[in-house]
Amino acid sequence: MDTNEFARMDTNLGMMKNRVLLCGFLVWCIASFLFSVQAREVLIVVGLGGEAEYQERFRENVAAWTEACQKAGVPCEVMGSDPKESGLKEKLSARLSAVGEKELWLVLIGHGTYDSRVAKFNIAGADFTPEELAGWCKPISGDLVVINTASASGPFLSALAGKKRTIITATMSANEINYCRFGEYFSKAVGGIKAADLDNDDQVSLLEAYLYSSHQVVEFYEQAGRIATEHALIDDNGDGLGTRSEWFEGVSAVKMARDGAEPDGLRAMQQVLVPNALEKNFPPELLKTRDELETRVRLLQRKKTEMAEAEYYRDLEGLLRELALIYQQVETLGEK
Repeated sequence: MDTNEFARMDTNLGMMKNRVLLCGFLVWCIASFLFSVQAREVLIVVGLGGEAEYQERFRENVAAWTEACQKAGVPCEVMGSDPKESGLKEKLSARLSAVGEKELWLVLIGHGTYDSRVAKFNIAGADFTPEELAGWCKPISGDLVVINTASASGPFLSALAGKKRTIITATMSANEINYCRFGEYFSKAVGGIKAADLDNDDQVSLLEAYLYSSHQVVEFYEQAGRIATEHALIDDNGDGLGTRSEWFEGVSAVKMARDGAEPDGLRAMQQVLVPNALEKNFPPELLKTRDELETRVRLLQRKKTEMAEAEYYRDLEGLLRELALIYQQVETLGEK
């Protein structure tokens, strides 16, 4: 590309930038309205604690989640905190059927069981299975995040996985039936603790919280000189296979559950409960466009070795220029 071509490109980009900035305020107004329709909610379901020690641990986990939601300005509802509550299954089913297009984060805090046939999450009254929960979630058309921090939670991942869904479980199988510590670390990480911010952008994504908590679990068992009885999984590509924490280098999956599978983590890396200062300025529609572009960049980077060098850098330059325009627009909105 010669000097004149670069000049023409810069001129065209300048004109595009001006058009984008001129319509920025209108986009922000429209997106603000959409945000009221597609708002995020957090629903915490607390299972039976049994012993006093576990009741207290579950209470602390709920408190950490509630604090994080308050910090983020996100509505948070807690169900099941009263062990004498009746009809919890019916209440949960009705609550999930009313979610509609909203983005829901469903957090399960408690114990799980497995009787060699079916896994269940223990609540006051009748327990529920992965298949039951999947049925209740079926009407949800918006983004859905399910974080099951209980033992024997692995089967919930395959049952709930799907498009627009991020599923995290404390165990990789139903046979891991001992108490899980994963949820203790996760409830603290999701609020934005510095140690979990792997890319140093002043916020903690779902993927970062998952990786941090998994590593903390490994460290706990190593220091205790015990064999680990819990191995967390994450699935955000919808295939229901899941990816273990040790299959990531940094925040990038380097190993898949099977040949040809799409990598997990791309979606979860963009899902944040407590956003940083810049992220707070993003209107929902621009955030959606930004996330799509960043995903395309990461997928392109994975294909670098399969592409001609000139083709790779041409495609990368185009995506980065689009991203730059979006960030310029958001910075302008933040100054108003």
